[in-house]
Amino acid sequence: MRICLMSWLMLAISLAGCGADPETPAKPTAVATEATPSGGTKAAPGAANGLEAANSPAFEQRDGKLTLDKLIFAVPEGWQSKPASSGFVLAEFVLPKADGDDADGRLTVSVAGGSIEANIDRWRDQFGGKPEQASEERKEISGLEVELVDFAGEFNDQRGPFAPATKRSGYRMLAAVIPVDGELHFVKAVGPRATMAAHADRFQQFIGSAARKK
Repeated sequence: MRICLMSWLMLAISLAGCGADPETPAKPTAVATEATPSGGTKAAPGAANGLEAANSPAFEQRDGKLTLDKLIFAVPEGWQSKPASSGFVLAEFVLPKADGDDADGRLTVSVAGGSIEANIDRWRDQFGGKPEQASEERKEISGLEVELVDFAGEFNDQRGPFAPATKRSGYRMLAAVIPVDGELHFVKAVGPRATMAAHADRFQQFIGSAARKK
């Protein structure tokens, strides 16, 4: 029995370090937040859980700004902040659904390790490895080299390496990888195509507002 438990432990550690999406740990846990004097929110001390989240920077959201340890973003109007659904997620937003769609979009901000290519390949694999539509672009924003991804097709929605997956047809992902001082910052938005199209300009505004924290 002890050998069996040790084997499962080693498997879990291997998956967390090599193959798990940075925003989806094996056992999702919410990031606790606390109110700030100005009415915003910030990560509560000791709130982060999980392998990567334990070393993730804190965040604060107020006055239309999302402030991480090393980056600041301007949050577009209409995006609804919500408690993070995973301990690997620093901040999460609801992108209200477009007319005719049956689900809202979801945007998450996280920080993790690995290579840019490996993480983009993982996102591509969430569309079966061959999205119906795919584009990748590199842009310089405020002195930062940003990798932008736009995938569409049947999305394999799995909230953790051991969680059941749900296939969602007609989905689109807009995502960005922003390397800062050896850390990869991920912005990932997923939802029905019409909803994502309605928020595409706001997503670009959000990424375009990225700046190093002074």
